[in-house]
Amino acid sequence: MDQLFEHIATLEVPREDDCHRLLHGRGGTLPGLDWLVVDRYPPVLVATLFRPPQGLDRARLKAALEARLLPLGCDCLVWQERGPEGARTEVVCGQLPQAPLAREAGLDFELDFSRGQNIGFFADMVPARRWLAERAQGKRVLNLFSFTCAFSVVSAAAGASRVVNIDLSRPALAQGQRNHAINRLDTSEVHFLPHDIFRSWKKLHSLGRYDLIIMDPPSEQKGSFLARRDYARVVRRLSKLLAPEADLLACLNAPWLGETFLDDAVLGNLPGTARVARLPFAPGFAEADADAGLKVIHYRYQRPSPEGS
Repeated sequence: MDQLFEHIATLEVPREDDCHRLLHGRGGTLPGLDWLVVDRYPPVLVATLFRPPQGLDRARLKAALEARLLPLGCDCLVWQERGPEGARTEVVCGQLPQAPLAREAGLDFELDFSRGQNIGFFADMVPARRWLAERAQGKRVLNLFSFTCAFSVVSAAAGASRVVNIDLSRPALAQGQRNHAINRLDTSEVHFLPHDIFRSWKKLHSLGRYDLIIMDPPSEQKGSFLARRDYARVVRRLSKLLAPEADLLACLNAPWLGETFLDDAVLGNLPGTARVARLPFAPGFAEADADAGLKVIHYRYQRPSPEGS
């Protein structure tokens, strides 16, 4: 445990503007600390515990984190413990802002600490959002499994000509709409579809062909999506949605499915697709095993020529 408190005592404000994670025990690069992560969303510091070790002195850990609040530019400590029965969240000290936000590249994203395990923003997607910001201008963007629409916010801010978001969760899409409002973005060409993707292909097609598709599904969501079974099923339908030349950003956060699974799912089910590059991990998210971490891969699509042409 001494190593833990040494790490906490040295936490400091990151040099990178878009670094949200300060301690990434889950990445396996800090031996014995794979049960803890610490994230910073000024003025809130968030400690998340995954199956903490037996005998952990929680009071001492909370006190150590509380002592780092001021040096980290924070005044509120949120503590979340996850277990088989879900997540339990409490405010240890200070007071949550009335409207807590994550700020990244000049954009704001609403945080919801009452929703349980997910607060509505994925800190590990920084490189993907940067990648999108560099390419979305003038593009028609389809955001599959959009959740709270962070990719849509980035696309709209970058000047996309149209953005279509689709997700089963109406509350998530409502938060996504608020994210656009917070950033004062024009949503006249931004669509929010609370539908099952597997039953919505005609609707998605009716909104046009897409120059850029982002696919970031849950890894396992009972009754909705199981990556091992369903990833390739979605990819097979994309040829009818993609423009003749287009980009696909395929994402997967499933430690039990490696990079090869993603390549097989995309390259084996979407003719005309070539792999371009895997995006790097976000600042603060180093992984001991790259296959176990978040996988975000850029593929380029060119519609195959008709046979005999």
